[in-house]
Amino acid sequence: MSAPDVIIDASNIAHGRGGTVSFARVVDVREAWLREHPGSYPYAVLDGAVRGRLEDRALADRAGREHWLELHQGDADDRILSMAAQYGAAVISEDNFRFARREHTWLQGNTDRIWSARRVRGRVVFSRRSLSVATDEEIDADRARKRGKAGLRDPDSELRFRHVEEPSPCRRSGSVLTPPQVYASGDRLYCHSCDQPAEETVAEAPVPETPDGRTVITVMHGYAVLRTVDVPGDDGLVIGRASRSRPGTTDVTDGLGPEARGEISREHVRIFLDDDGRPMAEHLTDNNASFLNPVLDRYGRPSTARLATRTPYGLEPGDELVLGTGSVRLRISEGSSEGDGDGDGDGGGAGGGAW
Repeated sequence: MSAPDVIIDASNIAHGRGGTVSFARVVDVREAWLREHPGSYPYAVLDGAVRGRLEDRALADRAGREHWLELHQGDADDRILSMAAQYGAAVISEDNFRFARREHTWLQGNTDRIWSARRVRGRVVFSRRSLSVATDEEIDADRARKRGKAGLRDPDSELRFRHVEEPSPCRRSGSVLTPPQVYASGDRLYCHSCDQPAEETVAEAPVPETPDGRTVITVMHGYAVLRTVDVPGDDGLVIGRASRSRPGTTDVTDGLGPEARGEISREHVRIFLDDDGRPMAEHLTDNNASFLNPVLDRYGRPSTARLATRTPYGLEPGDELVLGTGSVRLRISEGSSEGDGDGDGDGGGAGGGAW
């Protein structure tokens, strides 16, 4: 195999809105990447468990025969990241990979090698992702979440086992057996509890999280939380320095001093939803600036990850947009479809500081 220069997280990309799992989405992303990067070698890795859920499994089998798809038994994230590290390759995925930040420190605050692939009006749109720097607590929480989704209790292993014959007389009958719960005798494996034969089974790959209900923006001045506002599903929100002459702009400057207000353009940034209901951001003006999960300098000002003008960027829950020099911050999160009562929820714009 030639050295790939980009790895596609096929399991992540294949999941669409409404629970659909289609390999055609992976094919579309690969073809779009090749159109934008002629001569590139995109290589995809797919979780073995996800293959069984595909609506169009024949497309994946064809990709395997064409030698640009690898089928990985279990959760393929570690394989994807190890290949990216080995070849210095980019990764196309919506995963934040917080669980792997200690092993792969290049993921911390990455602005070069992680890419988002979103569908906007049916077209695949790529954008570089600027990952936030994960804390130890966030790393540990993500590891626990990932193990829980895969049904694992052993933090250092993806191996899972089950009884060969079900039901068995064991109190663990029908449940997952982890490595400490089995033992080897000769060339066979047995359950510690009932001494019945056990066999290794493929770990189910975690299903990527998909939007559930509203996308919510928490508006902050510095680190002080002001309010929340919903992102509507039509044209999204235009955020900036509103006035009564611009009723379509959602104002985030009420209460700021003149200098801080001057850092926010009249129409500063647009936040909208892609075809799958995931949030995206687009910086609208040549004046002033927007940053996505930036590294801060010694004065607390953003020093990296500035957004290009009129270029859409994929957002994930937990991402933070910094406007200007940090006087306004927008944190992205998800709310329940019924509403969580922490904002007005209308998503509309208003002039003169009103929502």
